[in-house]
Amino acid sequence: MKPQSRVAQRPARESGVGLIELLVGLAIGAIVSVVAVSSFGSTRSASATVGDSTRLQQDAAMAFRSIGHHIRQAGAVRLIDNSPGLVTFTDKFAGYGSSLEPQPLQGTDGGDDDPDILEISHDSEVSLNAVDCLGQNVAANVDIENRFELVDQNLRCLGSGNATPGPLIAGVEDFQVRYGRRTNGNLQYQDANATWTETEWNSVEAIMVCLRMAGQVGGHTGQNIAGCRNGEVIADDGRIRRVFVRVFSLRNIAL
Repeated sequence: MKPQSRVAQRPARESGVGLIELLVGLAIGAIVSVVAVSSFGSTRSASATVGDSTRLQQDAAMAFRSIGHHIRQAGAVRLIDNSPGLVTFTDKFAGYGSSLEPQPLQGTDGGDDDPDILEISHDSEVSLNAVDCLGQNVAANVDIENRFELVDQNLRCLGSGNATPGPLIAGVEDFQVRYGRRTNGNLQYQDANATWTETEWNSVEAIMVCLRMAGQVGGHTGQNIAGCRNGEVIADDGRIRRVFVRVFSLRNIAL
């Protein structure tokens, strides 16, 4: 038999990455990294903005819920007899002012520089488990009194069931209160006046509350905003600001 000739096998040719290819790969990787980092920064900033704005909305809603609850209750008194043909309310409600004409609310105007103060009172009954603005129970059958004021950008309240005021929300820059009184048949909102008599305070039908609040995170691109006071302009400093206004009707003014 004729022997078969052997074919010499050559080793496969090895190929590597050239310098140009390596530089191109590094450049592409750098571009991808820069885009990723930039996208992460934008996402983080947007998330902080949304979180700050949401917090302001929630805090304002909580403050208005507490203030509004007691405004709507202002001047309420207990029904002590509801037998057929007879409806009698207690005459022990003290409120503010004199005992001859007790007023369910009073306030102090802070003027052009300081925030306002709002004080609200209504009757309580132990069987209803009535509480003050801080959720504390008060003594049986006494007036519930709540004093809302702004101190060091903290909206706080002093209630009948507490010896010291407690904070409601933080980050409040201004707290303004205006009182709706009927003049010539029209409801007009006015600042509190130190000269108002008990009769004038008892003629208040509604209360307008304004909160100007600021976020905690800076670096936002914003614009100047109008404040709670007439003609007031707040300069943009990179923080989110919101102005919240609510109007509450007094339900017990007929009593």
